[in-house]
Amino acid sequence: MVRSLAFVLVALLYVGAFVAAAPQNGWKLPPNAAQEKNPFPINDGLLAAGKKFFASKCTRCHGAEGKGDGPDADAEYKDRMDLTNPKYAAENPDGVVFHKVSSGRSEPRMPAFEDQMSKEQIWAVVGYVQTLRKK
Repeated sequence: MVRSLAFVLVALLYVGAFVAAAPQNGWKLPPNAAQEKNPFPINDGLLAAGKKFFASKCTRCHGAEGKGDGPDADAEYKDRMDLTNPKYAAENPDGVVFHKVSSGRSEPRMPAFEDQMSKEQIWAVVGYVQTLRKK
């Protein structure tokens, strides 16, 4: 009986560790992503650069105004793709958005841009995207 209980406890610890290490919703986020802040000052130049990169890389899915209505948008996930929706602001601070843009995910599809954009460019997109949320 004690051996069986010990086995169950070890199995639960193993499963718990696996679940804790698994990426959330397909995102590969480092543990400290939510605490990361944009290292660049938010100013007109950064926002203009972010808007330019957003227009060239993100509008096909997120739409010109970030509402999740681009021509390649997945209608099933439109609510989550709508970057203007304030209900997702708390779970998408700067560092989380940076890593989502950088690493992407396979399902639902979000391309990884780490090989197409520099870290500075991605941070500019983060700064711009954070301005899209409705107050």
